[in-house]
Amino acid sequence: MTRSEHIRALLAEYAAQRSADEADQAARIQRACEMAPEIADLRRQSTETALGAMRAILTETSPQKRTEAALAMKARGKAINARIRALLAQSGLPEDALEMRYRCPLCKDTGYVGDAPARFCDCFEARLRLRQYEDGSMAGLDEQNFDRFDESRIPEADGQRDRLVKARNLCRQYADSFPDTEYRNLLLTGEGGLGKTFLLNCVFERVCARGFSAVRITAFRMFEAMRRQHMGNDPQYEGFSALIDVPLLLIDDLGAEPMMRNITVEYLFTLFNERTAAKRHTVVATNLTPVQLKERYGERVASRLLDRNACAAVQLKGKDLRSL
Repeated sequence: MTRSEHIRALLAEYAAQRSADEADQAARIQRACEMAPEIADLRRQSTETALGAMRAILTETSPQKRTEAALAMKARGKAINARIRALLAQSGLPEDALEMRYRCPLCKDTGYVGDAPARFCDCFEARLRLRQYEDGSMAGLDEQNFDRFDESRIPEADGQRDRLVKARNLCRQYADSFPDTEYRNLLLTGEGGLGKTFLLNCVFERVCARGFSAVRITAFRMFEAMRRQHMGNDPQYEGFSALIDVPLLLIDDLGAEPMMRNITVEYLFTLFNERTAAKRHTVVATNLTPVQLKERYGERVASRLLDRNACAAVQLKGKDLRSL
């Protein structure tokens, strides 16, 4: 799907969410009125008070009388709301039982914020990035998150369990403190099957659950974004720019992508260099050692990827957990 198609589909999802919000509110109002019938009458009085005050404000020529009408409406509305809150409390219902509950209070589930020209809300941009880059081959977040970390499945021999638990703790601290992390970047290295992708997904799930924008992507799909940017056939393509701009980028299996002349190394340098300059966070999981990373991508890429002042490196060792 193109970006425009993703936007149209996502706007349809937001419209459906708003309908669900309204249905949920209507159901809560109906339940509250059944439990305390007086609430329905108070709500009617509130509407009539507001309409009456508006008519008075529009028809009165005296500024003083218009002010008096506005103050009277405010006082009456305050008294009505106080009575409704008391009735809700008596019925064992929360104070916001009659209010609209939005998934995103900033855009109120419209996807837009600001006056004309409006812009996409951060929540919309985050979900748009996920639609564009979420890799279907990666395990779902209901399967790979910190709550599903099972120490008992990790061999104790040669300190493998201790290393992975320490790596889990570091990753969890990183995710819980984002964006105010001790180190801006994380590098997870080690052979296949040691838990690198699992930890990367755990960080992604926790950061997104805390309401921040993040993108996780395999190195192969990252390469596809680089290749499309390089080919330049679609002037509206913004995929590579989105990888540069997202607050947290998580790249899985770096080193598995194709090495194509004038693309892989050059665009990977641009990606890391721009993100470093903007002080954006990046998490990388790779089967390559630091030496192999330098050999594959060169000094310029390695220096940004392995910067000890900005990156916490975690090396995992032991048996392939997938074979146990």
